[in-house]
Amino acid sequence: MSALRAALRPVCRMVAGSTLQRTTTPATLLAPASLIAPSRRFLSQGTDSDSALVSALSNEIQHEDGAGSAPTLPGELSEFKYTMQGASIILSKQFQDEKIAVELDLNNMTELAPAEEDPEETPPQYLPSFTIDITKSQGSLLFSCNYHMSSEEQNIDQYVISEVAYVAPGQNRLDAFTTDFGNLDYTLIEEFESYLHRRGLGAEFSSALFEWSSSVEHSNYVQLLKNVRDFL
Repeated sequence: MSALRAALRPVCRMVAGSTLQRTTTPATLLAPASLIAPSRRFLSQGTDSDSALVSALSNEIQHEDGAGSAPTLPGELSEFKYTMQGASIILSKQFQDEKIAVELDLNNMTELAPAEEDPEETPPQYLPSFTIDITKSQGSLLFSCNYHMSSEEQNIDQYVISEVAYVAPGQNRLDAFTTDFGNLDYTLIEEFESYLHRRGLGAEFSSALFEWSSSVEHSNYVQLLKNVRDFL
């Protein structure tokens, strides 16, 4: 993984409900300036122009070797159509009288920790948080989902449901009552998982979404680098 990508990545931590929060380090706010070591990310190269930054961006683009366009949907997701607006993606399909939408945000993804034996050479992968929205005339069921795993686990065949909610017709989803999925009766948990599996939202969907969303994130990262280079 290149140094520039590490520099662009915000410092985040996972909190309940898969929410990412930016954190600051109090020591850097309180310590005298003379005691703060300069960051290697921003050391001056002794140039008065932006050519060094343009060169670094070009090298990073070449290193990442990305086309900057969203990858096509894999076969496991072929039933879905997708729309993308900025960093927001919606995968949608019809199931009988239900409309199923999978909503995810590329800005709300957590990097999977690289393998300890060679962290610099391991390509970064990102864990998406997403919402499954199943809507019909009686209202909507919402499932808040994510992938909770370390680099040692690597089990992408089953996403984790963190919360479930029912939204009445015409109700704002933000006003709907939400309950912790893990606190449900075990039989209810199994039946909800079977309910989603019957709609094509099981293991194959889980692993395909993980791989595809990571590829889309990478292509957007490359496009970001190209946009910044063209801006300069």
